[in-house]
Amino acid sequence: MAHDQIGIDWTDSGFQALLDPLGVSFIGGAVQLPFDLGSRGRAEVAAIGWATVELDRAAAQLSAELGTTFEPAIRDALLGATVRRSTGTEPPILIEEPDTEGRLSGALAKHGEGPIALYLRLAHLDQLPSQLSIRAGNGPLGPARLVLNGPPWGPFLILVGPAGPATGNADRVPSQQ
Repeated sequence: MAHDQIGIDWTDSGFQALLDPLGVSFIGGAVQLPFDLGSRGRAEVAAIGWATVELDRAAAQLSAELGTTFEPAIRDALLGATVRRSTGTEPPILIEEPDTEGRLSGALAKHGEGPIALYLRLAHLDQLPSQLSIRAGNGPLGPARLVLNGPPWGPFLILVGPAGPATGNADRVPSQQ
């Protein structure tokens, strides 16, 4: 079965080690997905999720390292996190601090602070392959689908739809969606 590939410039080998359990690979500057999008179109890197135990400290540190600023964003209901979004990086970085005892809390306990989620934007989020195990929700990039083929403590592959505001039950914890 053919898999879709997208381009990304990411040099952190630790992030690749986190994505290995998801079946996501970086090969020759492209990301290979563990499923086929078929006629559903291409995926683009929408954001990188960065787990932290303290938003203010992480924002100050990443701002200094990357020369960007961070602003509040809509919470990530799928991961159970309060979010800040970078304003000057492409793809954006989403700093995420747990606000529930959910997936992100488990990710921090297992992996510590750092990159923990890859957000991919799809043109047709409502037309994912039926065999793909997902959980629907909303987050800082709008309607989203958490791919469930990895461990519950991450890393996380999150698919998002076309750019636009989040709607629905973004304030509910994942177990209530």
